[in-house]
Amino acid sequence: MLGHWAQQGDFTPATLEKCGETVARFTRRLDRQGVVAVSEISAEHCAGFIDALTRDATTPSLTTRHSRRSAIRMFFRTLRELGYEVGDPSLDVRLPSRTNAAARPLSEVEVTLCRASSRLGEAGGRSLHRAVCWALGETTAVSSEISAVRVGDVDHPGQPRWVRLPGTRRHDPRLGELSDWGSRIVARQLELLAQRGATPATLLSYRGQQVGGGTHAQSAVCNALGGVLTLSGLAAEPDVRPASVRNTAGRRLYEAGLPIEQVARRMGARSLDTVAADIALEWRASP
Repeated sequence: MLGHWAQQGDFTPATLEKCGETVARFTRRLDRQGVVAVSEISAEHCAGFIDALTRDATTPSLTTRHSRRSAIRMFFRTLRELGYEVGDPSLDVRLPSRTNAAARPLSEVEVTLCRASSRLGEAGGRSLHRAVCWALGETTAVSSEISAVRVGDVDHPGQPRWVRLPGTRRHDPRLGELSDWGSRIVARQLELLAQRGATPATLLSYRGQQVGGGTHAQSAVCNALGGVLTLSGLAAEPDVRPASVRNTAGRRLYEAGLPIEQVARRMGARSLDTVAADIALEWRASP
């Protein structure tokens, strides 16, 4: 399974190692419990692992429990991708919300799960559309910007890295950086659009008849992002919304060392307080 994950390219090296280690502990626990077939794994087996004590015999934090559940979901999703007829009993395991935010940033394992889930379906069809929307969301684009991005806004058709984001009434125009995964997805979309005779003015993701950036186009993008969250099993989380994709991108920039002021510029935001709330950062000093 680790080889398959590495080949797919959805994981960062660190996330691949962490998720692989979690799944290995899960399967070893199942073996000790006498589970010999995937079909025998129940929600109780999943919940028992998710709530199991840590290596130092302490109760796992809520973040750890969420991370374990995401890794298990990735395990079952990959089995289905490999042709095994299995469900996902972990979907029945409910956990408290990690935050009180309306749209919290996602963990790295959750991002990986969403990337993989976005491709469910036939290549070149709805699955690619969902993946393109997700890839653009990872550049800090809001939904209306995603629907307005055009082929000519991408810097390089074969190896895209930067995308011009048009801004909105509340967000400044700016450049958004694609992840390595997002670059591959957008390159695939550009190739497909070129085969269909696309011009620089062709919209990159929105396929409807309304104006890109408008209400209908924005709704279509929100549905695509929401579809990814549903396929990944995260849509039921009260603190996860389509805006979580953008907020995750902002949080990554901050954790990479950018000051909050530069993060705000990269997100096109005009308020430091708004950005801090979006990326779940307590940035003000205590009085």
